[in-house]
Amino acid sequence: MSTTSGPLAEEGGNTELLATERVSASRVAPLQATRTRTRQGAAAPLPLAELQAWFFEAVSAPGTLPAGLRSLRTATGVPVEAVLTGGPALSARDRLGVYHFAYRARLIDALADDFPAVRYAMGAPAFARFADRVITRHPSRTPNLNRYGAVFVEALSTPSRLPHRAFLLDLARLEWALVEAIHAPPPPRLDPAELGRIPPEGWGELRFVPNPALRILASRWPVNRYLSAWRREQEPTLPARERSATVVYRVDFTLWRMDLSPMTHGLLQALLDGESLGSALAPLEGRAGADRVMEWFSAWVRGGFFARLA
Repeated sequence: MSTTSGPLAEEGGNTELLATERVSASRVAPLQATRTRTRQGAAAPLPLAELQAWFFEAVSAPGTLPAGLRSLRTATGVPVEAVLTGGPALSARDRLGVYHFAYRARLIDALADDFPAVRYAMGAPAFARFADRVITRHPSRTPNLNRYGAVFVEALSTPSRLPHRAFLLDLARLEWALVEAIHAPPPPRLDPAELGRIPPEGWGELRFVPNPALRILASRWPVNRYLSAWRREQEPTLPARERSATVVYRVDFTLWRMDLSPMTHGLLQALLDGESLGSALAPLEGRAGADRVMEWFSAWVRGGFFARLA
């Protein structure tokens, strides 16, 4: 971003995503211990709660058919055939395998939804292989997949031989910041009129409480430029190193991304870290005029960067 102009923002998300839950997150009533029956009417060997736990472990277990599920047992040694029945075309193991592979495919799809630019940068086959390793090490443990992508970022944070891992990690952090902003509750926003009631001599002591959904991502690569090019279907290639900073925020039901120059990054970060306005502005003395600073600050207030005055 040019340091001669105010901050520019571009739309960073789809409003429809805000109304979408991958899986219901509603609370479920406690299960009652009971006994279920197979299709033939024989009593199943496990109470319902244990049967559900068995089924989850079977579905989420790593491995491929036939080896992975053929040796499947629970802690009490109950085999697949003692719990499930076969059908005209599929054995009990093969029927369970349908759910096993569908589970993993759904988690890979969820990760691809969260990190589409990372998937493009890695290539679809490599992304699927990496996601499969992530799922094996970190199976989902909740009925809602909206937060599951955090384990993908964590996996990229672990040193490995993955090509261009550092760039992919910063790109994933940017995409994950968008996901977090999507699902963050609407925060309170500082009313510009409140600032208008502050006398001029009091502005230097102002401190601001940041919007909890706001994210600033500093990177050694121009990840927001890469993401923007990918969204415009420009088929970007791996960029050269170039330091960048991007702020992700939400206005009503729309996500935005704003590139920050080193000057605006330093000022905004200081304010979000709790420094007074006067202290945060001190390093800019002689480098930026009051009109430019006010332009930046006004854009941040309009964007809801600050929840309230401290």
